[in-house]
Amino acid sequence: MQRVISPPSIENSAPRQTLVEIVVFAVVVAVAAGAYALLFNRANVLSHSIGYNLYASERVLEGDVPYRDFHTLYPPAIFYLNAVLFKWLGVSLYTALLGVFAFKVLAVAVIYLSGRQVMPRAWALLSALGSLLWLRPNGPFKSVPMHYGALFLASALFLLLKYENRKKLLFISLAGASLGLVALFKHNIGAYALLGSLVFLAAQDRTLNYRLSGNLRNYRRVLVLVIGCATTVLPTLAYMQVRGALGPMIRTLLFGPGEFLLNRLAIPLSPLVPALLVAAVSVCSYAAYKLRNHTSFGLAVWIALIAAIGVLVLRGNQADVNQIIFYFPMLLLVCALIVIVFGRGVAIAERRALLILFIFSAAALMELFPRFAREQSIAAMPFVMLALFYLLFILRARIRTLTGGTLRYRAALAVLPITFLLMEGRVFFNTYFNDSLRFKANTQLAVERARGVYFPVATAALIDEVVSYVQQRVPPGGYAFAQSDAGTSFLFLSDRRNISNAQFWIGVGVTQEQRAATLERIDKTQTKLIITSDDMLAAEKYTPMREYIERNFKESARFEDVVILER
Repeated sequence: MQRVISPPSIENSAPRQTLVEIVVFAVVVAVAAGAYALLFNRANVLSHSIGYNLYASERVLEGDVPYRDFHTLYPPAIFYLNAVLFKWLGVSLYTALLGVFAFKVLAVAVIYLSGRQVMPRAWALLSALGSLLWLRPNGPFKSVPMHYGALFLASALFLLLKYENRKKLLFISLAGASLGLVALFKHNIGAYALLGSLVFLAAQDRTLNYRLSGNLRNYRRVLVLVIGCATTVLPTLAYMQVRGALGPMIRTLLFGPGEFLLNRLAIPLSPLVPALLVAAVSVCSYAAYKLRNHTSFGLAVWIALIAAIGVLVLRGNQADVNQIIFYFPMLLLVCALIVIVFGRGVAIAERRALLILFIFSAAALMELFPRFAREQSIAAMPFVMLALFYLLFILRARIRTLTGGTLRYRAALAVLPITFLLMEGRVFFNTYFNDSLRFKANTQLAVERARGVYFPVATAALIDEVVSYVQQRVPPGGYAFAQSDAGTSFLFLSDRRNISNAQFWIGVGVTQEQRAATLERIDKTQTKLIITSDDMLAAEKYTPMREYIERNFKESARFEDVVILER
């Protein structure tokens, strides 16, 4: 029976080999933990996720139920997870960042284990370390669902690859449970990965052929995956039903975010620079192939190509680099799909493994649509990097044949990894450091709920000033109205309440009934303070709210773009 993994598996290796595996795995964990420990509590901007996730988690800690007691766009797992962390470690921004830190370290470790199922140790190690510093610039450790869901997505990937090697249905069942957990954090990505996994498992054993059969035994893998997924999803649905929130949850997750998504529709980035780069790589590859019998000239072509890519990525316009970051993962997955479908010279076991990697990378990358944001492409990079290294691994013999010579082979093999590595390095450097290699976020907040968290000096001063002002104007346990998206984040840090049950107020599918209920609560309680901005005031769609604010509130303070209105 053909196996995917080239070297002996961990289970069948000698004691010395097992020890090496354990040591390398420990090194991966240690490197990830060491790198992230220096970074997780540094942020360049005040993330709105503090308001729409952490404030909501605090409400869950106090007994509220998502969808029933407050409006949200996300599945419930993120709120209950953070509520548990708050209960154990205290309600603070640092606690939430620490939780994301732990999940990201574990995700890198599982990415390594996934690579180890299909590649030798060195290749798996490179794929894991190559994914380490792909961190979202707008909030590398902010509390968003896929910072948690990525761990379970990677776990499901590992378990399906494990099944390919061991053929035990238990691994499929556990993979299904992991996909269910993904869905409880990010339902759309969980659905994409589940659907793709079902398609993969429906293929005939050890082939990629699909034939209808009356023998139900052929479909037991599909059934086991569905049952495994149900073991984590159904208890959650039952709990939400008992708490009277199942109906609102289903409506929200299926229909609620529509207005939010429509408002965030964007025009895709131009493909011009990626197309030119692909053309340059193609021309250089063809030239190197023609010169493969001339060692020096052939090697010079590859070195010149790598140098040119380095200049473009490191010294070129950031907008051009963003285009490459946006399109290259998609191009890579298209190439992987071509190999899966048409690569008859590639072993079927390798094509099946590549299909699994394609499914999970594509599921993570589907967050690009419909927002077309570079951030979503960066978030999917750990899975894309694993697919990249495995694609190069299974094509290495063909690359060697086409290039000729060890040095030319290694140079050709390094082109794409170096391209991704340089892009990763630029994004990482620009996110965390200034030109003098000092952290941009170098000032600790004075706010009690943000102790131990660092922001750039101007941002830290703004947050401290706004929080202090709110705490002076609103008594402990008191309410204010967060009209702006940042407003609820300030209220969380101030340890004050939002009178609205909609953590986002404008453009997120908030119904007219919810708007009317918020206005009624503001008027009934004589809420004193509104946190807003000029843009939010101008964008207010609910006419009664706009008129009520104009009649009853006036500007009392302004902190950069944060506007405070008082009754």
